[in-house]
Amino acid sequence: MAAASTTERVSRASSWVPVAAWGLGLVDIALGAAALVGIQADGLSRALGVLAVVLGVAALAWGAASLALDRTPAPRAAVAGAAAAVAIAVALLATAPGRAGILAIMTATGLGVAVACGVVRGTRRPSRRTSLWSLMAAAAVVTLVVVPALGACQGAALLDADGTVLPVVTHEGH
Repeated sequence: MAAASTTERVSRASSWVPVAAWGLGLVDIALGAAALVGIQADGLSRALGVLAVVLGVAALAWGAASLALDRTPAPRAAVAGAAAAVAIAVALLATAPGRAGILAIMTATGLGVAVACGVVRGTRRPSRRTSLWSLMAAAAVVTLVVVPALGACQGAALLDADGTVLPVVTHEGH
């Protein structure tokens, strides 16, 4: 019985890792939405957009599960998911909406690498329990990084064929 407990390790990444996963998820969902509904969206961008949305939702769910369980659930799947999210984001560069969202793609890449490295580090050296202050600091940093990337995704969705970004119609008075 003692042998089973020594081989079974609890993986606990730092508290910023789930918050970074939420940022990755939000940016991936926004990139996927821009690739799906973009003016210049084609079959490739739509397929990549669906994959990006699915991976984004998975990142949000994984981050929530990680905080709720106070450990890192499925660390190998988390690293694979973060790597897949980065690969999809980079693959979006081959599409017209993706080329307009380069800031969002760079942000998703940075967050994906950070999440994967944080999960691997938490597997090798489990972190202490999560504190409220570290969560607040992580949320503030991720917000400062993610919000501009989300704005870049809107520009990617509104990219016209000549490279200009179309204005947003507000529908005032309707």
